[in-house]
Amino acid sequence: MRRTIDWADGAIVIIDQTALPGEFRLLELRTVGELVDAVKRLAVRGAPALGAAGALGVALSAHQGGDVPRDADLIAHARPTAVNLAWGVERALKQLENGRLMPVETEMR
Repeated sequence: MRRTIDWADGAIVIIDQTALPGEFRLLELRTVGELVDAVKRLAVRGAPALGAAGALGVALSAHQGGDVPRDADLIAHARPTAVNLAWGVERALKQLENGRLMPVETEMR
């Protein structure tokens, strides 16, 4: 079983919602720009997936040594009405310490 959105080998991997139901396609998003584009063109849909996309986007920026505050702002505003997107960004930013993500214990179901 595949997750709608996941982290693999330094990239965000999503099920491309624009291809469904006719085709199952995975997208590897390796840059914040690719994530922002995917969010804008509705390849990422649904509140939970958007929240995860926001958080994983911050993690991607930090992982790559990017300008995390700038990238976080780009991600949070990629779809202005997506409340969970900004929520995920803010939640991940709270876990940053000196520009690096700190481990967070969560239970995935």
